[in-house]
Amino acid sequence: MKIPVLYYHKIDYPKKNAVYKGLYVTPKQFKRQMLLLRFLGYKTVTPKDVLAFVKGHKPPARKPLLITFDDGYENNYLNAYPVLKEAGFSSLIFISTGFIGKKNAVSDERESVPEDFLNKSEIKSMFNEGFFIGSHGINHYYLDGLEEGVLIGELIASKAYLESILETSIDFFSYPFGAYNADVMRAVKKAGYLGAFTTVRGKIGVGDNSYELKRISVNGYNNIFNFLYKIIFLQ
Repeated sequence: MKIPVLYYHKIDYPKKNAVYKGLYVTPKQFKRQMLLLRFLGYKTVTPKDVLAFVKGHKPPARKPLLITFDDGYENNYLNAYPVLKEAGFSSLIFISTGFIGKKNAVSDERESVPEDFLNKSEIKSMFNEGFFIGSHGINHYYLDGLEEGVLIGELIASKAYLESILETSIDFFSYPFGAYNADVMRAVKKAGYLGAFTTVRGKIGVGDNSYELKRISVNGYNNIFNFLYKIIFLQ
C-alpha cells in the first residue's frame, strides 16, 4: 500500500492575465474530484497518520488520502473549504506567513497577477473545524539558495507565528517551489518540524524519508481521467 498526497494551489477561475493558469483548479473541477474520491471510498487521514505509516504503522483507513494546499490563498477558504466539508474530508494547508491577510499581493515573482491570501480569522475557522495548518515559510523563497541564518529564520519564525495564532504545535512544512537539498532538510528538522512535503511526484510508502515526502500535483489541465490515473495508477 502507498498513500496518495494531493496538492493544489488555487481553487478559482483562472485570471485572464495569469502566467501560470495551470495553478487554478476551478470550483466545478474541484467539487467533481472530491465527489469522485468519496464515491471511490477514500478517507482523508491526518498528517501524523501519514508520518506513522512511513514508520511502519497501519493507516486508519482502507483507502487513505491526504489533501494539501500550498501558499495559503483565500480562495482555499472560499471555494475549497465548503466542498471538503460537504464531502467529509479534511486538508492540510501550507501557509506563507508573510502574506497572511494580504490583498492583491503576489507571492511568486514569476507571476504578475495578484491574489488575496487567508487572514487569521479564516485560518482559525478551518483549524477549529478539524483542518490542519502547516508552514510554507515566510516569504515564499527558494530555500536551497538562502544563507543559513536567513533559512533558519524562515523556518522558525513562520512556525512560531502560526503557533501563536492557533495555540498549537505546527509540525509540518512544505518546501516553496519544491526547492530543497540536504542542508534544507537538516534545517527543517532542526527547526522542530516532524516532516516536510516536496513536489516530487509519487505516492508515500513505508520507509520513505519523513523530510522528503512525495505528493501528486493536481492542476487545472487535468481532466477527470488524468485525475483518476494519478490517484489509482501512479506509484
